[in-house]
Amino acid sequence: MKAAISLQLTDDRAGFRVFFPYSDATVRTALLAAGVQYAAPTRGYVLAATSEAVALVRQACHQLSVPLHVPAVPALAPAPPLPTPQQVLLARYCQFIALKRYSSATLKNYRGAFQLFLAHHAPRLPLELSKQDVLDYLAGRVVAGISEAYQNTLINAIKFYYEQVESQPRQYYEVPRPKRPQTNPKVLAKEEVRDLLLGTDNLKHRTMLMLAYGLGLRLGEVLALTPADIDAKRMALYVRGGKGKKDRDLPLPEMLLQLLREQFRQFRPLTFLFEGQRPGEPYGERSLQLVVKQAAARAGIRRPVTTHMLRHSYATQLLEAGTDIRFIQDLLGHSSIKTTEIYTHVAQTSRPASPLDTLAL
Repeated sequence: MKAAISLQLTDDRAGFRVFFPYSDATVRTALLAAGVQYAAPTRGYVLAATSEAVALVRQACHQLSVPLHVPAVPALAPAPPLPTPQQVLLARYCQFIALKRYSSATLKNYRGAFQLFLAHHAPRLPLELSKQDVLDYLAGRVVAGISEAYQNTLINAIKFYYEQVESQPRQYYEVPRPKRPQTNPKVLAKEEVRDLLLGTDNLKHRTMLMLAYGLGLRLGEVLALTPADIDAKRMALYVRGGKGKKDRDLPLPEMLLQLLREQFRQFRPLTFLFEGQRPGEPYGERSLQLVVKQAAARAGIRRPVTTHMLRHSYATQLLEAGTDIRFIQDLLGHSSIKTTEIYTHVAQTSRPASPLDTLAL
């Protein structure tokens, strides 16, 4: 049975504090889509104390079959104006994404892109637009100078509405999708990784960085780990719901197992292996990126360093050590071998020596 969601009126009676099982990503995503927001000053989730706001949350809870407890409130804050048709449609759009169990990042990106699409054509609604209207909008945004990545997000967000929310046939918009630039992954030398890890004294931080490098985990995969994902008998680490919702089992080095045990004994996490200041909630993505930048600065690495560079370094150094690229593909969780082949462009073992070396200058 799922834990209930409860609302508690704030002292100023202008809003509710929202309490729910933070570790349930489906519930959290649905509540965010329904209007619940994270308030950094209070380190909690809040909701406006209006009947309309409560109604949206109640509807989301009903869809998820999760009970909602709302306190008896003598007088709610003055009701805001009724939501516009665009706001109602946006809420329905976000709820549909949540029920599809898309990631919170996809929800955020699609919501922002679709909201701009709605605002541009208001008061007309998307079903009142022709295909040419959509093409004109996309072309206008391209002329305005949007990035290639955002152009793809915009097209996908619009297609999601028509094809998924409204169940219309697949649409093809004759706006050339940008070809993704063929950039090589940025990697660190082994010596740089060693200096970065040795300069990280905090046990939790060091363990997270060693997982990113030692097993090639993505940032989100590190933060989503739970104690149940460690199989000490098989010396394996289970990665659940990675990119593309794919699971994979990874060989766990003895060094990492001992480090994980020590980290668990010291911090005693409730839900996730790595939790932030609020028990039961995962460590923040931005916080981990900051940890990496600070560690790189202490190691004297002048170029920008990200968590994903540790994953790139893991894959590249496996390839340089002679590991079969198909095996690396499985370790990284890539669906296509073409994705893994990008590391052949940076691995040094397959490159011939430069003729310059033969000149004896």
